[in-house]
Amino acid sequence: MPIYIPKPIDEFFTAALQPFSYNLRRNIYIWLGIVWGLPIPLVTILIQAHFLEASGVEDPHLTAICSSLQWFFLAHPLLFGLLCGILGTIRNNKDIQLNIIIGKLEELSTLDPLTGLKNRRYFAHIFHDECARSLRRNESMTMLFLDLDHFKLINDSHGHHFGDLALQATSACLKKECRPYDTVVRWGGEEFVILLRATDENMALHFAERIRQAIQNGFTPALPFPLTISIGLTQYQVNDTLESLINRADKALYHAKQTGRNKVVPWSVLAGEE
Repeated sequence: MPIYIPKPIDEFFTAALQPFSYNLRRNIYIWLGIVWGLPIPLVTILIQAHFLEASGVEDPHLTAICSSLQWFFLAHPLLFGLLCGILGTIRNNKDIQLNIIIGKLEELSTLDPLTGLKNRRYFAHIFHDECARSLRRNESMTMLFLDLDHFKLINDSHGHHFGDLALQATSACLKKECRPYDTVVRWGGEEFVILLRATDENMALHFAERIRQAIQNGFTPALPFPLTISIGLTQYQVNDTLESLINRADKALYHAKQTGRNKVVPWSVLAGEE
């Protein structure tokens, strides 16, 4: 029958076996324990020395320090340092565990569970950093707004399972086509957004067309039906906000949808028609 050990006791003995508990350079709790324990021998030495002096003993302080009783009290700072060092290790372990949990929660809050892509929250968080980097390096930056065509019909005709497969396959295709430093996110539903670093509108147009053709040509055998995508894109302009950039890309996407779908439309085409 296994012996049950209370968690606090188990944590204490586990910490006592870790080198961090005795690391004078890194574990500040050791020094706090020593400082905390110092008053005990100091006070007891002064008290004993006082009585020794009253008894006529020469050099009462030295005599008090050398007494066997005081050696017991002199060990208290070391004992307190040892105990606090172990408690400091427990605290350090819990901080590490907490940071791991916080990291996982932050990752979950910015990750789309179905596709494995980053989500809209993540994009809003990093957008200003990407804009600042683009301006600092004097580089162009272009946003693509993508939407799977007739996605509702896919769900209605084939079921939501195949709709999920379509989203997953599309996400895998987008990640494969993107460079490591590009940002691709699932914006919501069947919509995706890609932010392309060091890419002007003309370069983004060729990139978007490559994605469109890859999806149209049947990029995965997991789907028993054809799939197409419409894409609107716009280049970042100085003083653009996330809302203004998304709004232009969305209008370009809407134009692609209204004029037949399965096409790429840059915002500059619409701006030239206005």
